[in-house]
Amino acid sequence: MVKLLGAFAVPTLALFALFAIITLEVTRRDLDAELGHRLEAVGASAATQIRGKYLVELAVGETEDRAYKNVQVKLDAVALATGAHLYVVDRQFVLRADTDPAAVIGSRHYRAQLDRVELERVFAGATASSVTFEAASGGTYKAGYAPIHASETEPDVVLVLGVEAPAAYFARLDDLTRSLLRWGAGLGAVVAAATFLAALLITRPVRKLAAAAARIGAGDLTVPIERVSRDELGTLAQTMEAMRRQLAERDAHMQQMLAGIAHEVRNPLGGIQLYAGILRDELAGDERAAHAAKIDREVGYLDKVVRDFLEFARRPAAELAPVDLAALCAEVAELAAPEAGPHGLEVEVEVAAGLGLRADAGQLRRALLNLVRNAIAAAAEVGERGAAVKLSASTRAGALVLEVWNRGPTISAEVRGRLFEPFFTTREKGTGLGLAFVAEIVRAHGGTVEVESERGQTRFRVMLPIS
Repeated sequence: MVKLLGAFAVPTLALFALFAIITLEVTRRDLDAELGHRLEAVGASAATQIRGKYLVELAVGETEDRAYKNVQVKLDAVALATGAHLYVVDRQFVLRADTDPAAVIGSRHYRAQLDRVELERVFAGATASSVTFEAASGGTYKAGYAPIHASETEPDVVLVLGVEAPAAYFARLDDLTRSLLRWGAGLGAVVAAATFLAALLITRPVRKLAAAAARIGAGDLTVPIERVSRDELGTLAQTMEAMRRQLAERDAHMQQMLAGIAHEVRNPLGGIQLYAGILRDELAGDERAAHAAKIDREVGYLDKVVRDFLEFARRPAAELAPVDLAALCAEVAELAAPEAGPHGLEVEVEVAAGLGLRADAGQLRRALLNLVRNAIAAAAEVGERGAAVKLSASTRAGALVLEVWNRGPTISAEVRGRLFEPFFTTREKGTGLGLAFVAEIVRAHGGTVEVESERGQTRFRVMLPIS
């Protein structure tokens, strides 16, 4: 889902943000140019009503003169109509008139002085506008300039009329920026929400199919795969369901074939074992009785192999019920005692009181008994005595941990990697199905099994969910 959001939402939002930035900058630039033209037009229109020579002839500060008052009235009328701030400066940037009552006539107009390049063009007879800038004290400024001629018949430019844009204009421009940001944030939220919903619609069926694939990989072929939709994912689900049915049919056929083979083999084995026993009894005291006993032992081994094949092939489903682990582990130790006794070994049991879980007691007993028997064989191989085998149960990190520990030969890393493969064995007479069956039982209970072996100690650890 995160990758889908990153692949769709992030580029979409990035493109929209880029589009919004470009739109805002182009709009600002166009509006700025349009504002400059308008300010120049207002200035040019107001300048035609002023005879500059009368204002120039006045001494600086003669605000009571009739000519000054006439100019002031005209400037105030334009300012009232447009909302702009108007002022008049001379070539030395000295303020000669201003619509701002707080302005000091005769003082130097520093903002006009900053636009000296534009004012040079205006004194040459053209109109001009300044660059929009933000003052350090706050506020945005832009001014348009128009030449004031001496009179209608005298074209000499003697003064410059400046027209500053009203603050309300820049406030509207800021409102436009905020509106774009709000719309952008809203669209971003819509895109993110739509992408999230799309991701859910896509990833939820994918997760279901992944879970179904995991079940099939674990050997569970009983749960049908539902068609999640009518698109490509639905086709994939339909194909997986067909695969599951084919695997289930093949698995059932294989189990039937193995069971049939095992049944056909067991019948003659039973007869061979029977007659080998009779022959052994008849040859009692004869040196040939040892041969009959050997035949009996080998037939017994073949019978065990057939039973192992049958149990592995059938793989009955686990029937869960409450299991008392202390009682189960004690039973496993008791069943393994006849094999441990002849080697002088003891199976030590260590289980916390009241520890239990829901499991198939028969299958779990078989798995633990198989691990304990392997531990006994390993300990006996190096001549260990006493409590060289231990079966324990505990809880760790929200899981139930069953451990079978023994002293004995260290298992190499290469062998450890293949221990749970069917038909893999390091023993001369081993089917290679015991540990594979342990792994099947543990997986059927939703757990995992792992092995550690170093410095003459081996530990098989089965981890099962407590629930």
